[in-house]
Amino acid sequence: MKKIFEIKKQRNIDGILEASFKFFRIHAKKMIKIIWEQNSLLIIGLMASYFLYNYYYFGMMNQLMNLKNISNPIQMNLLTPKLALVASALFLFSLFFTPRFFAAILGYFRVYDEETGEADEVKVKALVNRKFWGLIALTIILFFLFVFGAILVGLLMAGLAQLGTFGIILIVLLAISILVYALMFFSLVYYVYFFEDLDFFEAMIQTKNYLKGRFWFSFGLMFLMSVIVGLMAMILNAPVSIYVMLKTMFMAKQSAIHQYAENGDILVSILAVISYAGQLILRILSVISIVFLYFSLKEYHTGDSLLEKIDQIGQTYEDRNN
Repeated sequence: MKKIFEIKKQRNIDGILEASFKFFRIHAKKMIKIIWEQNSLLIIGLMASYFLYNYYYFGMMNQLMNLKNISNPIQMNLLTPKLALVASALFLFSLFFTPRFFAAILGYFRVYDEETGEADEVKVKALVNRKFWGLIALTIILFFLFVFGAILVGLLMAGLAQLGTFGIILIVLLAISILVYALMFFSLVYYVYFFEDLDFFEAMIQTKNYLKGRFWFSFGLMFLMSVIVGLMAMILNAPVSIYVMLKTMFMAKQSAIHQYAENGDILVSILAVISYAGQLILRILSVISIVFLYFSLKEYHTGDSLLEKIDQIGQTYEDRNN
């Protein structure tokens, strides 16, 4: 039986980009449905806290725009308890939603049937629940590794700084190289952990092996996709930016007797939430592209997909699924 959409194959950068947009166009609605059904309360909490965060944040900006009207600016507390509380809620909702969002997309790929073009939603939801805490634990481990690495790099850079101009050039090159590799590594390790059922440290070793000899290929794909998604995100964010710019210009022209608004602007907050929701959908496209990158790297190093095709020669669809 011919495969409707082949995922596990080696592709070049153009092939990965083409496959990513095609898969996104066909399956994005189903993925969004699964994400919503499993995380509706989290999404509502996330959007509500993001709305309030923008509302109070722009209220703070209103105060800054009108400092000249305040008799004692030192006594004005910009970081209000309300803003701090909402920011904390936004962080917590993001902390729990992000790995579930990520796991839903990867789970969709993991149970996707290339010959029927369908993914069992029940299996996807089970994978999300099974992998959720592991993804959070992996995030915590990577965070501490990043902090530890940053301290070591900082100590090394402090020593290189003693070499003068040459040392500063080395510092810049070293910092850029380490940052780029760390971003590549930390991005890909989640996919290795999810798809291959390895423990945390085995996944890190395997990620390092996959990047060996294919670093620039991976960097090129991630860079291009970041530019594409970034430009799309700018378009989504344009209404907010234009409105805020116009409002700021209007406020700057207000008379000296005009008092600052204690709270923000509801319209700004609504536009910000719409933009944020759109960016979450765009993030699905980014995840899809790295999924195809992962399978391309795996096929390049292991040839598993080719061996699987050889094993399936002569088998019926029913045989392969029994």
